[in-house]
Amino acid sequence: MNSASDIVLVERRDAVLWLTINRPDRRNALNGVVFDALLQALSSADSDPSIRVVVLTGAGEKAFSAGADLKPDTQYTALTLDEAALEHPYVQFARGVRKFSKPLIARVNGDALAGGLGVLSLCDMAVAADHARFGLPEVKIGLFPLLIVASLRRLIPRRVLMEMAITGEFFDVSAAKEMGLVNHVVPANALDAKVQWLVDRILDKSPTSVRRGKVALCRMWEMTEDDSLAHGQSELALLFATADHKEGLAAFNKKRLPDWPSLLDTDE
Repeated sequence: MNSASDIVLVERRDAVLWLTINRPDRRNALNGVVFDALLQALSSADSDPSIRVVVLTGAGEKAFSAGADLKPDTQYTALTLDEAALEHPYVQFARGVRKFSKPLIARVNGDALAGGLGVLSLCDMAVAADHARFGLPEVKIGLFPLLIVASLRRLIPRRVLMEMAITGEFFDVSAAKEMGLVNHVVPANALDAKVQWLVDRILDKSPTSVRRGKVALCRMWEMTEDDSLAHGQSELALLFATADHKEGLAAFNKKRLPDWPSLLDTDE
């Protein structure tokens, strides 16, 4: 059995952390080791101020992730849940991702199916290769994507999600783009360049406002409009007092690029 370091590759690229589900022989299928390794990497990245963005992808070109590992020799399948566990591995992962405060970008290098589509839906943004396919095929093996729809229901219209879950049929990247599952679609040979383009558009912005803003936005999605306005007002007051805002305002008035204070001591 592969170790966690083999099953999820962790690569640091300056201020960006790349996480690669490394099971191409099983179409990057998900099991307990994968989820644990991803959660550990995200937790470490969240506490490291020099990491600004995380990119999540799968090995190879065929699959981002085809979902739960259904082979009988795996530690976790969609058919079983350890009686001693209080939560399904996907539930643990989803809750961990919700606490992650930095931008998480999905590099969709191939098919995102079942739990793989769920992982994609938990990311903040997604760039997909034009050959990728998507779907919730659980009904084909007598199951239903009851955990995955918890996040998908916030991304796509109800009737679209109902058809996806009940028919279990695949759909292409054009449909995924139209329904808002992915931000950008490019040919496979342009995937890395487009991911880097998106990363660069984040890295030159205020680290403090990006991080605090993401956390606030995620919380506001759960609120009524009145509560959302109140929370936004409180968070905005805090941002006005930050060193990043002072530097951003000074740079704007002097017509120069900002030199973000929170980056000055991150030479790694």
